[in-house]
Amino acid sequence: MNYAEAEEYINQIPRFSKVKSEENMDEILALFGHPEKKFAYIHVAGTNGKGSVCAFLDSMLRMAGKKTGLFTSPHLITTTERMKINGQNISEEAFNEIFEELLHVVKVREKAGHLHPTYFEWLYLMAMIWFDRQGIEYGIIETGLGGRLDATNHIAQPVLTIITSISYDHMEILGSTLTEIAGEKAGILKAGVPVICDGSEPEAVAVIRQKAALLHCPLKVIEPEQVKILLNRGKNIDFLLQDRYDNKSYRIHVQTEAVYQTMNGSLAWMAVKELQKQDAELQQTEDGVLLEGMANMHWPGRLEELLPGVYVDGAHNVGGIRKLRESIAVSFAGRPVWLLFAVASDKDYGEMIRILCTIPDLKGVTVTEIENYRRTDLETVASIFKKNWHGYVGHSYNINEAIITSEQQAAKYPNAVLICAGSLYLAGSVIEALQR
Repeated sequence: MNYAEAEEYINQIPRFSKVKSEENMDEILALFGHPEKKFAYIHVAGTNGKGSVCAFLDSMLRMAGKKTGLFTSPHLITTTERMKINGQNISEEAFNEIFEELLHVVKVREKAGHLHPTYFEWLYLMAMIWFDRQGIEYGIIETGLGGRLDATNHIAQPVLTIITSISYDHMEILGSTLTEIAGEKAGILKAGVPVICDGSEPEAVAVIRQKAALLHCPLKVIEPEQVKILLNRGKNIDFLLQDRYDNKSYRIHVQTEAVYQTMNGSLAWMAVKELQKQDAELQQTEDGVLLEGMANMHWPGRLEELLPGVYVDGAHNVGGIRKLRESIAVSFAGRPVWLLFAVASDKDYGEMIRILCTIPDLKGVTVTEIENYRRTDLETVASIFKKNWHGYVGHSYNINEAIITSEQQAAKYPNAVLICAGSLYLAGSVIEALQR
């Protein structure tokens, strides 16, 4: 198969399995020599911010001279984005080679009555094999869904676990309360392994504290009041992180307009400080080098400016939309805002829309549909906007047309910004369209 055929095969694999397949995964990994055990495994779970925390941490470790592997999801444009070494996507050639090897193993096992890996399991297996063969030192691994039952969670002894912000998402699978959702996320904790977590939600933190105490995991919680913005220049932010555990303060610079990245950056900073205690070579790295890694981090689709005044953000649930709204209010204060919005049908889009309707200086909304079977009918979405807001609400079924219309409408207002949000599928489509 060529790359396009391999990608098509993977895209047709079911996303979920009703049968628990941990044993199946372990057997396949054993056939490849347990590649996931050949490097320092950093495990990251949470509802929002996982990818950004992983990217911050990856950037700092690379700046410190470490060879890193990064496994994240979902991708915005191409499947190869999900696995990177030293910041570079896997090549289509390497992707094909590992795909063919894995396909052979899976087909032989299927004939013997074993399960076929799910979509996410397949990509995770490929990433582990590639990371091992390329000799990475640190693997930064983002969970796909939840934590306790996630394909990434079969690892017995990671070197560090991180839990980012927790909010309501995938409730049909993870539970209907923050306590239940946090319990699933905390399922990645392992006995004695240090944990860094976002302390923004007390209900969720209580669950993580309890689990950490049970497993004797050293725990560091970052409370929102420990992160203070010192200077927001619009294109970048300086903030102060107070480390209550080591009684130190750090001034950190990040290249972003997203205020929510200050907490994600803080989680990554505390994580690398914890890793320094385990790695003598990393311990010799000066803070200035790590700070440069923080400043150099770029993670696509997180309040990213694609063209002057045109931004895309992957916020796709209530928690993400709330943080996006806060960032807009701070970073674009006083500027007219036009919104391009699309959303998946399994999200609480009613609440997402209600939050977006409170954006200061919101001038208009264009509703479109994501190009995915999970899309929500745009007329349904538009009607909810109209119930919650009395301004202009337009729509277009064609994303390219919706982008052009939104740009033209926003241009009517001096110094306006166009924000594209509601779905990572939309973010990918907008990025791809503007690249073309």
